Amino acid sequence: MINLKTVRRGDRVAVWNAKGEVRFVDGPKRLLLFRERIESLRRYRAEPHQYLVVQFLDGRTEHVRGPAELWLSPVEHDSIAVQEAEAIDANQAVLVYQRQDDESVSRRVLYGPAQYMPESNEWLQRLDPLRRHNAEAHQYLVVRFLDGRTEHLRGPADIWFHPDEHESIAVEDATPVDAHQALVIYRREADEHISRRVLHGPAQYVPEANEWLHQFRWHGADPNDPKHKVPRALRFTKLRVIPDQMYFDVEDVRTADDALLVVQLMVFFELEDIEKMLDQTHDPIADFINALAADVIDFAASRSFEEFKEATNSLNEQNEYTNLVSRAERIGYRVNKVVYRGYVASSKLQSMHDDAIEKRTALKLEAETERQAQELADLKLEREAEREETRRGMQREQAEHEQRLLQVQHDGDSGRLDADQKQEIAHKREMQLADVEHLRGENEERLRFLREIQGLQVDLTRYLVAQYQHPDRLIRVDGTNGSQLHLHDN
Repeated sequence: MINLKTVRRGDRVAVWNAKGEVRFVDGPKRLLLFRERIESLRRYRAEPHQYLVVQFLDGRTEHVRGPAELWLSPVEHDSIAVQEAEAIDANQAVLVYQRQDDESVSRRVLYGPAQYMPESNEWLQRLDPLRRHNAEAHQYLVVRFLDGRTEHLRGPADIWFHPDEHESIAVEDATPVDAHQALVIYRREADEHISRRVLHGPAQYVPEANEWLHQFRWHGADPNDPKHKVPRALRFTKLRVIPDQMYFDVEDVRTADDALLVVQLMVFFELEDIEKMLDQTHDPIADFINALAADVIDFAASRSFEEFKEATNSLNEQNEYTNLVSRAERIGYRVNKVVYRGYVASSKLQSMHDDAIEKRTALKLEAETERQAQELADLKLEREAEREETRRGMQREQAEHEQRLLQVQHDGDSGRLDADQKQEIAHKREMQLADVEHLRGENEERLRFLREIQGLQVDLTRYLVAQYQHPDRLIRVDGTNGSQLHLHDN
């Protein structure tokens, strides 16, 4: 049978004849087929970050690094696959295993940054990739080797995990030590001797591989009952070297008259000698508790309940705690002060004591209420007297103010009256002066006129008499011998 087939550009086909033989044809091409069939072939491409995994029919495998391309051949290849190259970051590393010709396996470490394209006889350890371990300035690396050694590398540092050498690598934080803290460090020397030293803060402690810290386990408050102290409740490595304090209740304290009490205390203390403390005790708090209990029991055993109540102020004095002070000095501590916080009696005794306290308190409250009532009455009377005095003072000030207003008004009226009188007098004086001036003018004019008339040889007497022919009064005086005459006209 004859067929025509077209192979396009960029394609490849396999042409099979009737005998099972094959030939490969690349396009573009026009094929005349006689008793033949064609099979389209697939082309595989690998980019620079890829590679081709070629499986041959004879069982071989080849890896072709990209960029590359390959046509699948049905007579040679079983399969072709495109795989991504393994990207390894700058802070990573991987183990590469390779099978040798003698069937042995070699191993190498490939550090990033890189792109890994394996050969056909290579593979990666993917389940446990290598890591770079970094330690900052406040950290350190704990490196455990396969031979049992351990090293501590102070940061800043970094190291790659190597499976041929390392068992594990861990990043640990350095131990910060404040200015008021200290660490007790033990060290195993080359001769197996154990040495001890004290590191005072401020510091950052990075231990060596043969060093470890002292673990303190002291009495502390019970989590279920904070009023009680239990062994090993406090666990720590940093020792405080500043003044400290603790609360403690001394239980089962019995007085001379068999009253059972619980005495509550507060102790202020300070660590002075760490070496002495380490050599003389393993739990200073337990020593304080025992010494306090002994001192308080001795104090109460020689006193009755009433005497105990009257002498409780003595429990604030340090000389009452001889056992505590001596024990503290022996273990390197100094007791600064002991404060008595009160006591708790048995329920029955406490009830009786509470009743007595209630009665005394009621009497005191009644007396205090009466005293306050009297003081209130005195205060009211005193305030009323003060208000009355203030009221009288205000009235007095008001009267004085009104008097001053009247005086000011009178002074104003007098001033205005004096001014009016002065103005009237001045006006009258001015009027009189004007009249005088006017009369003087008339007299001068008349005098001038009379002088002119006299100059004209006119008899002034007759002229004046003729001018006043009808006088209001006429006085005539006759006399002889030159008599003197005085006339008074009212």
